Amino acid sequence: MQSRLETLRRLASLYAAVEEMHATELQRIAGAVLEAKNAIGVEREAGRLARLEGREALQSGDRVNWIMSETRQETAAWRRKKLEEIRIRREQLNDAAREQYVASRLKREQIKRVFDDIATRMEIEEGRRMQAASDDRFLARRRWADRLRS
Repeated sequence: MQSRLETLRRLASLYAAVEEMHATELQRIAGAVLEAKNAIGVEREAGRLARLEGREALQSGDRVNWIMSETRQETAAWRRKKLEEIRIRREQLNDAAREQYVASRLKREQIKRVFDDIATRMEIEEGRRMQAASDDRFLARRRWADRLRS
């Protein structure tokens, strides 16, 4: 039983390591999602600034700057669209990583419960053995004392 408990202890350690690995992977992917969101914000701001510059160019009658600002707006919109696609893929990966982390956490908790249950049973069994040995000693002394009296 002790070897089974030691095997379960090693298995629980292995599941804990796997859970930690999945948690790290989840954090890494969540960071990638955040990075994509920040990049989208940067492109959104670039598009806004290009629109403002385009208005100023129109007001001043500067056709070259207006065309450049239109190009920058289109470029920012195209980049934002591509970044949205990247963000969506990363969020899908993030969801998959979260599911994997939750599954590994549940497995670790299950193996921990099994380990704790077996450890508790072993403690109870050891207590019973100690009590049985104590009872046997008590009865042996009593018989010995009864023989001496008779």
